[in-house]
Amino acid sequence: MGRTERSNLRSVLRRETASVHDRLDRALGGEALASPRDYARFLATQYRARKPIEDWIAASLVDEDSPPAQTPLIASDLAALGAETPPVGPSFSMPAKADPVGLQWALAGSSLGNRAMLAQRRKAGLDGPDKFLSDAAMPSFFKDLRPRLEAEVDSASAQRAVLAAHAVFACFLHALEPLEHAA
Repeated sequence: MGRTERSNLRSVLRRETASVHDRLDRALGGEALASPRDYARFLATQYRARKPIEDWIAASLVDEDSPPAQTPLIASDLAALGAETPPVGPSFSMPAKADPVGLQWALAGSSLGNRAMLAQRRKAGLDGPDKFLSDAAMPSFFKDLRPRLEAEVDSASAQRAVLAAHAVFACFLHALEPLEHAA
């Protein structure tokens, strides 16, 4: 009898979302390291993507499953840059049968990239508001989530989490549209 390959949830999520994750990193990564105007565009995109998701979380998840809200931090950073808080797009909804752990992973995992951007900004001598990039609550949430992400999962459970992660990434891609039309 053949050996069944087992995977942990984190590796499945990474593998199944790699292409969209790479696209988002390419689209957003340079914005945070450029001029204050470009940094404000990066923050506005983050706000447009996160606000509908955070609204869904507030209405749908119990407190212990809720990632910490990031949009108040982003709004504060935007205000400090003299930029408006942007309007948001359509409301977010979770696909039927999706497991919110995929949403939690997608949002919490982005805090690792935020820390890297903050370090790059500081190394480049870029200062300015950084409440969003330096927030400690999301990395702490990610640390608490890791045991669940590192656990082995069956294919059906993993795919429910992947559905949720893809919904989050789709919301971020939608938030990029104003940038893509401006280019």
